[in-house]
Amino acid sequence: MARWQQTAAALDNATAAQDFTIPPARVPALPDQRQGWRLVLGLALVLCVIFGTTLNALGLYTLPISTALHSTSEQAARIATAFMVSMTLAMPLAGWLLDRTAPRLVMTAGAALAALGYLLAARSPDIDRLTLALALGGLGVGASTYVPAITLATRWIAPERQGLAFGVLLGGAAMGAVVFPIGLTHLISTLGWRDAMQASAALILLVCMPLLLWLARLPDASMTASRNATEEVPGHGIGQVLRMPRYWLWIAMQLLLTLSSLGIYIALVPYLVSAGYSAQTAAVFYAGIGAAALAGNFLFGAVSHRWEARNILLLGNAVGTAGILCLLVAPHPALGLLAVVAFSLSWGTTFNLVNQLSPLLLVQAMGQRNFGSLLGIGNLVAGLGSAFGPQLVGHLVDATHTYTPALLLCAVLAASASLPIALQGHRHVD
Repeated sequence: MARWQQTAAALDNATAAQDFTIPPARVPALPDQRQGWRLVLGLALVLCVIFGTTLNALGLYTLPISTALHSTSEQAARIATAFMVSMTLAMPLAGWLLDRTAPRLVMTAGAALAALGYLLAARSPDIDRLTLALALGGLGVGASTYVPAITLATRWIAPERQGLAFGVLLGGAAMGAVVFPIGLTHLISTLGWRDAMQASAALILLVCMPLLLWLARLPDASMTASRNATEEVPGHGIGQVLRMPRYWLWIAMQLLLTLSSLGIYIALVPYLVSAGYSAQTAAVFYAGIGAAALAGNFLFGAVSHRWEARNILLLGNAVGTAGILCLLVAPHPALGLLAVVAFSLSWGTTFNLVNQLSPLLLVQAMGQRNFGSLLGIGNLVAGLGSAFGPQLVGHLVDATHTYTPALLLCAVLAASASLPIALQGHRHVD
């Protein structure tokens, strides 16, 4: 493994050495950190509402939509696939725009598009039009959440505290997974899934758009910089990075982990219901995963400036993979409940680590220059592949009439990610 790390590092250095020269004196001064943390907290609330009512709630709609629109498990899972594909396609464009322009218009337009998609989905008469409507909503979510929020945090927050800032942002997303599933499950059971989607759209319009209009901005120095300001920031050009093996290992790491975690996350509620748990109990465990993820975000964010991000991710991946295996015991009459609790704690605390620590690995290896574009490109490649995780799980369930092969496949994918994680190494760009 050491030889592979040395080879990848040598290839990266050889590629970067061709034209990588940076004048240190031109690096922008550190922005006001109080304003920076205010922005991080506000964006965490935006992620809480948008992710909590959209991505984190997709699994709650699978059974009621299948029943109402007479669709198969694979057709219902295709909704999540369409949402993820469109969300992923929006990420590189959002990152590219944030490297070059003010973010307020991009993020508020994205939030409006997310709300519109859910309003159209609530009025869809069949599964195909509903899938298209949620794909539209996915475009808006991609333009207003993860990549823009992470990119803004790297512009505002001191490098040694960025891991904690990413943890706060993803903690907001995790809080959404705690707050909204139980309420949405109750709303779906009493008023129906269509009204629940309309309520989600209203929250996005009334809470997120005003926050983004107020907070979504770059530091003053960045807003007055020239259009070519990215040339003054430490890092590599996009063309250079795309020729570096380490960047593609970073993408492979994301692809395997996101493919595994998304397949588990979307299928969790239907799986627990099939194992004999009530829909309300399944929603409680679904929310419990969000609570565990919230704790994990803050815990690992706090230690990320002391421990190497690669090592944290390796350990977390091992714990999360063990949690998936615990989930297989859920139908057991005596041990099932204990196994689901163990899964919620182990997998829940760690499944979001890749989203929290992969930006740290990227900025350490490639620098701040073109960070938004590179993060968006990486999420595009990894996201397009992983978006088919829910559909693959649905296909396996339809073919085998059991969730066991799908869960085992997710465990194997997560375990396979340990190799590209280990090959990341640790090297700062000066």
